Amino acid sequence: ARAAAATAAEPLGALLQAAADAAPWVAKFGATQTFGLGELSDPYVRLCRAECMLAALVLHVEGGRVDFVDEERLEGFRAPPG
Repeated sequence: ARAAAATAAEPLGALLQAAADAAPWVAKFGATQTFGLGELSDPYVRLCRAECMLAALVLHVEGGRVDFVDEERLEGFRAPPG
């Protein structure tokens, strides 16, 4: 299970970065933490990272609806992964 999680972490992390890059307000307001990007020893960053990774998985793998992430962050995940 640990190996599978490690394998999934890299592409999901890249998707978080792409979603943050797609939202102009993230750089403008220095809000990378809200996408789970930053120091993983910070509990807030880890919480946001888990939340955003789950949102990406539900949207792009399961094809489901996400209603547990705010609309501003969700916009970055709606674009198909590239």
